Amino acid sequence: MHTILLFILAAVAQPTLQQDIVVTASALPETVESTPASVTIVTREEIDARAARDVADVLREVPGIVMSRTGSPGRATSLFTRGSNSNHTLVLWNGVEITNPYFAGYDWGRFSTNAVEQVEIVRGPFSALYGSDAVAGVVNVLTTPRRSALRADLERGGRGLQNGSVTASLVSGASHASVSYESRHDDGFAPNDDFDQDSLGLALRWKPSDSFSLGATARRTTYDLGIPVNTNAFGDALVPSPNRRQDGNETQVAIPLEQTLGRFSYELTLAESRRDDDFIDPDDPFGLVSTSTESTTRRARLTTRSNTAIGTIVAGGEWERARVDDVTNFGANLDDNRRTEKSLFVEDRFTREIGTASRLELSVGARYDDFDTFGAETSPRIAVAWLTGGNKIRAAFGKAFRAPSIGELYFPFFGNSALEAERSRSWEVGYDRVMSAGQFSATLFRSDYDDLIVFDLATSRFNNVGAANAHGIELSLDRRVSSALRSTITYTYTDTEEEGTGLPLLRRPRHTASLFLGHRSGNVDTNLVVLYTGAREDVLPVFPFSHTTDDAYTTLDANVQYHLGRLTPYVKIENATNVKYEEVRGYPSPTRRAIVGVRLAM
Repeated sequence: MHTILLFILAAVAQPTLQQDIVVTASALPETVESTPASVTIVTREEIDARAARDVADVLREVPGIVMSRTGSPGRATSLFTRGSNSNHTLVLWNGVEITNPYFAGYDWGRFSTNAVEQVEIVRGPFSALYGSDAVAGVVNVLTTPRRSALRADLERGGRGLQNGSVTASLVSGASHASVSYESRHDDGFAPNDDFDQDSLGLALRWKPSDSFSLGATARRTTYDLGIPVNTNAFGDALVPSPNRRQDGNETQVAIPLEQTLGRFSYELTLAESRRDDDFIDPDDPFGLVSTSTESTTRRARLTTRSNTAIGTIVAGGEWERARVDDVTNFGANLDDNRRTEKSLFVEDRFTREIGTASRLELSVGARYDDFDTFGAETSPRIAVAWLTGGNKIRAAFGKAFRAPSIGELYFPFFGNSALEAERSRSWEVGYDRVMSAGQFSATLFRSDYDDLIVFDLATSRFNNVGAANAHGIELSLDRRVSSALRSTITYTYTDTEEEGTGLPLLRRPRHTASLFLGHRSGNVDTNLVVLYTGAREDVLPVFPFSHTTDDAYTTLDANVQYHLGRLTPYVKIENATNVKYEEVRGYPSPTRRAIVGVRLAM
């Protein structure tokens, strides 16, 4: 904290405007400098500077975000925003929801950075705009190409890592076409810890005039991986599982149509998201175990925008139907179980100049969601910011909810069709300072969660009996120290409590921090990423499954890149200090690994 304050006091440069454009916070383009929301943008340039293969790895540096992976790359990875549950952050791909309807949440273990142009993270309740799951924030991964280009990346590293990707894009005015492909193999860090993944992406946009465009986007990922450990028959020890395997695929397709009619415009998006996951273990202590899960979500969303005297009115509606099938070698758990939602939303995005150097930014909105499974929810939100001389003071309040997932409603024996929605109330106040050499941001936040869906030991089924709260502070300083040196520092303090027990929530460290240093000397870039994760509550993966505390740890990744025109060879060391740690108890995280690669950009 003291070091960050010294950075702020040293920032005497004249303020300038932050011109990065964000679309997630208000469903319309606005600058980071003007939005009244708490926003972080990760650009393609920042991804390349870190030589990051997975989106999860760049999200680790975002204030308020904690990632927890069950072992090596490719394995199940959860995201926690501001101490909330992992299913309280809505995940979008090019504005299309891709959250899993089976047991909610999203598995970040297999989301590649290939073809990703920008990642937008907005923190706080956004059910007023996006509905269910946007309880603590929204992450939107954008792949729209910005320029005509051809880029390829080849990597080879320790533990059998081989990764190759290529992206080709053609941009002509506002029209574009792009295609991307990536293939990866990783032997992992233990027997039966291997991981294979193939990803394909496509984006098309045809805009014959300034007032009309039609597009199509698609993404498909297939994977196959081993699960190196399992519990023994008594449940009191983890033992090797040489034949425990999982494979599957994930597919998203979206067709967006946009038209502008004077001061009025609309966007209609039709989308489908599908997941297929298969699991098998012929050597399970209780005999052959296999499962096959298929989930499909179809969605239509209409968003209109009207420029009026009282601001830009964003209004629209959404229809969604989700379906899940889950079959095991013992029989069907779920057979075409469905959930349908209809919603209406409206938001006023208002700007007013105050004098010659100040401005008021206001966002007021609400959304009504009606589910066929449990009923209706209304979610309001208000956010306001006052800007003057490079300073921004902002505040926000909102209510949000998460609808019961299909698994929580209908899974045999444990499901409960009478479940209600989880609900939250959140507020935040923040201060941002934009400078010619960087930007500083500080946010105080608090959230209260009621009617949380947990497994109720008294009834042996899911019930709305949980409650929790979280509060804390997020700090970040992005500063260009000199023409050759850039630094980014983040720190988050999060205090969580499960009401009733008084215990901290699982895998939410009280302290997290990150430091990025990027130095350029001639054609050579040297980049360092230091991540600190504090001690956190966890649970033993074996009997008696009691609470325990995971140790704090600090990791260091470093890379050196040599720019030779269109070619950039590089060397990267992951976990350079070879720290032994676990993000989830019982699942060792990767140790040191060296990687060599070359990037072509033209």
